[in-house]
Amino acid sequence: MRWALLIAIVACSKTADPSSDPAAKPSAEAAKPTRAKHEDRHEPAVAPAKLTLAITIGGAASTWTEAAFAGVPKLAGVASDGEARDTWSLRELAHRNAGPDARVIAVISADGKQPIEPSAWADAARTPILHTTRRGTLKFRWADKDGRWGETIVKDVTGLELTR
Repeated sequence: MRWALLIAIVACSKTADPSSDPAAKPSAEAAKPTRAKHEDRHEPAVAPAKLTLAITIGGAASTWTEAAFAGVPKLAGVASDGEARDTWSLRELAHRNAGPDARVIAVISADGKQPIEPSAWADAARTPILHTTRRGTLKFRWADKDGRWGETIVKDVTGLELTR
């Protein structure tokens, strides 16, 4: 009787073979390696920024090139990695190149349009900014009154829609 009890205990304590237990198999999702969010700030600069934007003002299309940016003073701008970036106030860029009453109503990228509400545009406590990236593109985000950058709103900016 003792031997039967001992054999029963040993048999019950046997570790299950993971290949035969469906609950022990990792799911297809769990088996996939997780991918970290791509951060271009960890890559070396690949090219100088191409300062070109497709502009639409009241339905009329034009292009702003480096000359449009050259006429606007740069802001002090530092990326999250501490590296300096060419940075411009989007308000100043619009006012100097499209007139003092110009307002950006949307920032455009390959992913679509990001509208800018009139109240956000008029908010003196925040500055809409464009800045260069290591990849030679432009990003749009807001900076607070102290110049601290907020989260990126639009990556790879290709154009702007304005109104007057």
